[in-house]
Amino acid sequence: MLNLSLLIYTLAELRDLARNGVLNNPTQSMRILELPLPLDTALKIIAQEGDLLKEVLDDGKHEATLSALESLLERQEETKAALLQNDETEEEEEGKKKTEDDGVFSWMTGWDGCLAGGFSFDELFCGGDLGMVDGGKKAGAADASGGNRQVESSMITAMGDLKSDEELVYSVGVNPVEERITVVFRGSVTKADFRTDAQISFVQAPDPRRFNGMEDDDSNGGDVGVHKGFYQYLFGETGGKQSKYMEIMKHVDQLVAETPSRRNYSLYITGHSLGGALATLFGFYAAASSSLPLPVTVVSVASPRVGNIAFARTFAEMESQGKLRHLRIANHKDPVTLGPTISSKRALALSAKAFSPLGYLALKVIGNGEGGEEEVYYHTGMKMKLFKSVSAVSSQRCVLSYSGATIISDANKPVAIDKDDLAEIEQSNKKKKGSSSELPMVSYHYGTAYSERMARVESDLNGLTLNGLYREKACGMPWAT
Repeated sequence: MLNLSLLIYTLAELRDLARNGVLNNPTQSMRILELPLPLDTALKIIAQEGDLLKEVLDDGKHEATLSALESLLERQEETKAALLQNDETEEEEEGKKKTEDDGVFSWMTGWDGCLAGGFSFDELFCGGDLGMVDGGKKAGAADASGGNRQVESSMITAMGDLKSDEELVYSVGVNPVEERITVVFRGSVTKADFRTDAQISFVQAPDPRRFNGMEDDDSNGGDVGVHKGFYQYLFGETGGKQSKYMEIMKHVDQLVAETPSRRNYSLYITGHSLGGALATLFGFYAAASSSLPLPVTVVSVASPRVGNIAFARTFAEMESQGKLRHLRIANHKDPVTLGPTISSKRALALSAKAFSPLGYLALKVIGNGEGGEEEVYYHTGMKMKLFKSVSAVSSQRCVLSYSGATIISDANKPVAIDKDDLAEIEQSNKKKKGSSSELPMVSYHYGTAYSERMARVESDLNGLTLNGLYREKACGMPWAT
């Protein structure tokens, strides 16, 4: 899923270049605009246009996209080397013919392998036995006659990127091998994306069960506080157009309706940064849909916080009911994952309280006081915190914890802020005060940093499953009994 959250940056950029006629090999690469598009074809085109993409993106304005491309191409080279070593071993030990795989696209097995079936972390890292080889054949698969059998390739069926300067960017794909439909959101690239990030006030949004017309549900059906920018980006209806949420759900529903066997396909949503926040919000509402198999699984990467205590509590309740699962991957010292902490309303009130008592009183009179927990942001899901080296509290390079443990339990005060991370970033900022970078830890937010740290923890997570982690970490929760 990490690979998919990075792939969409490159895919959207390359499609934009194709629409503008800027390609090194237009005869073959224009195929990138055609849908449905086999994943292996998309990856081949990205590989052959790699030099052009690097040249276009290396302008100081596309750090996230360039980092994503570098991560993907680096993974490609590593996998090609591994495949070559595997081929040599097979020749020496078994004398078998070399595999037909040319290694061009099997580095991106993330679409086919990640978190399949029982949410296995072995599969999160895309084991070779789950990799796809050229021509749509699955490695190691054989038919009754002993030969390789054909299986359907993963397909990108929809791309929402025609107005990428104004709207969110997404893709939808289907994987018949793992029986999965995947929605991917792109992170922040354009001015519109960053304006969205900056709108940190809360909007009162309907509870997802009420949103989906489930008034008779045993929940209270109240409103929840959601980041205004994220909510409007996904649910806003401008100029008479349907929301992006409804647009994407139509693609998902169409994929399910096309083939009876897809009625049992699982829905996965992923994204990096802003894309991770949108994935969290999309999964929150999709998990209350009556038309989808449950649970819905969100794998967010480097995501900021999305909602307030009511949002987080409802999210945890849906997890406890088996409707929703969320793996939240966060690099240690990634500043984006630490915010926002409070709404703009509370920030303004606290600032006035500190520097202008009269101004603070004026705000209270007009109903704009600092508020309480409803103006504080909370994270959700099962957190996988990745360290650059061995963590201070564990012999491993990652720490797993459940964000909802203090939220759904009445015995503990809800914990909203990872104070240890905040303290370390503040200390680091002081040490690097003379640096030209205003955010010295921002490099930990990019795709290269996440890819490197994920590679280091692969062996630590062998044998774990997301469901197993919920049972282990969500102590005292209904599903742990």
